[in-house]
Amino acid sequence: MNGEMLSAETMKRTAKSQLRNLDVRPSKKRGQNFLIDSMVLDQIIAIGKPESAKKIVEIGPGLGALTERLAALPVPTVAIEIESKLAAEISSRFPAVQVVNMDILQADLKEFGGELVVFGNIPYSISTDIVFHLLENRSVIDKAILMVQREFAQRMAAAPGSKQYGSLSVAVQLYCECEAGPVVPGSSFHPPANVDSQIIALKFSATPRFDVPDPRWFERVVRASFHQRRKMLANSLRSLGSKSQEEINGALARASIDGTRRAETLSIEEFATLANELAG
Repeated sequence: MNGEMLSAETMKRTAKSQLRNLDVRPSKKRGQNFLIDSMVLDQIIAIGKPESAKKIVEIGPGLGALTERLAALPVPTVAIEIESKLAAEISSRFPAVQVVNMDILQADLKEFGGELVVFGNIPYSISTDIVFHLLENRSVIDKAILMVQREFAQRMAAAPGSKQYGSLSVAVQLYCECEAGPVVPGSSFHPPANVDSQIIALKFSATPRFDVPDPRWFERVVRASFHQRRKMLANSLRSLGSKSQEEINGALARASIDGTRRAETLSIEEFATLANELAG
C-alpha cells in the first residue's frame, strides 16, 4: 500500500481492524488519535523530506501509517512507541525499523546519533513536555516535523505583538526556525479529534540564535515578563523576586527598552539583551 492513495474511509476501516486484532482501545490519556488521511501523510513527507535525512526518529508510530512511508526509504529509522502492543506490531511489520518501546520523554535521543530528523503526531496533553524534551536534545536534531494542536502550533510560531506570542514562542524560537504548515481537521483521525491540528516544521540550532550565556536565567526572565502579560515590563519583572525595582529600571535603561512596554512586544533579541543586563 506504500504510496497508494487510500480513502479516509478505507484507512479508518483498516485502523479499526488493526486495533481490534491487537486488542488495543485508543487511549484519551495518551492522546491516541490515529491518522487516516493519505493526503496529510503526503504533506508530512513533502515538508520533512525524509529521503535526504541521515537518520529518522518517529515519535509514537501508532498503527504505522507514516512508518510505512519512512520504512520504504534507504534511511535508518527509529520508532519510539510507549504502547507495548503497538511497538510489537510495528517491529513485526517493519523489521528494518529499530523499535524502542518506551516513553519519548524518557528517551535520550543522543543514543541514536546526530543530525536526526524527527517526525511525530504528538499528544495534545504533553505537547509542551515533548517540545521542551526535543529542545534539550537539540544538539543531535536537525529538524522536527510535528503534528500538534493548531493553537499550540500558532503559539510556537507566533511573532512579537501577536496575541499568541508568549514564553513558549520565545523558548522555541531561541533555538529553532519555525514554519507552520497545513491545518489538519479532526476528521483526519480515528477516533476523530475534537480540535484541528497543524503540521509545523522546526529547524534546530545547537546554540541560541542570540547571545544567552545563561539559558535558565533567560527562561526565568521571560516567564516573569509574561507572568501577568497585561502589566508593563517594569512591573511584571518584580515577580523575579531577586531584583529590586531600581535594578529592574536600570537594566531596562541599559537595554534601551521602555519599561512601559508589555512583554508581548519584545523581540527575542530584546529578551536576550534584557536578561543579560538583569544578570549583571
